Amino acid sequence: MSNLPRYIRATLIGGVLVVLPLFVFVNLLLWLATWIGGKTAPAAEFVAAQLHLPMWGGQVLTIATILLACFALGAFVSTRFGHRAFSWIERNTVQRVPGYQPVKEIVSYLGKGDQNPFARPVLVSVGNGIKLTGFLADEGGAGPTVFVPTGPNPTTGLILHVSARSLERITLPGSDALKTVLACGAGSQRLLLSIVQPDAALADTAPTR
Repeated sequence: MSNLPRYIRATLIGGVLVVLPLFVFVNLLLWLATWIGGKTAPAAEFVAAQLHLPMWGGQVLTIATILLACFALGAFVSTRFGHRAFSWIERNTVQRVPGYQPVKEIVSYLGKGDQNPFARPVLVSVGNGIKLTGFLADEGGAGPTVFVPTGPNPTTGLILHVSARSLERITLPGSDALKTVLACGAGSQRLLLSIVQPDAALADTAPTR
């Protein structure tokens, strides 16, 4: 009987840890649906009135039209002519608006895996057996540049310009490596066991004299 309170507490905490992520995810979906519904409400009301549809029918048709328009625009921009035309329009209009370029870069990072700043995890040796979890941001003849995020907030950190010899590549996916940063180091054993030998991509390229 002495273990009963401990069992109840452990079971309750385990149940909360199972339910809480699902609760947060469902509420996030509801918030997103409410936000989209609010933003498209004027157009949905117009469509519903013109086609004599219920409000939910107007919203569905409006959202479907927006998605179809995005698909058509993406297909157009993927062509050489469309890409050049869009680049010219962007360069002479919205790109001149302050703040547009940073927003575009953030969206590009999230939408393209090869430009994701957290796509290429590495370990950076800083001496005395100390290694930092980082992400390869750039590399070339002048040497690699690494972003070392702080935990549990990976949006802040240090930008280090280091030698290639101080880096060790990690085979673990960037998303898994990022989880260890969010968890303040918890789960790092998988990260440390996924180290591979430095390859030619990180080899020093400075000419010898």
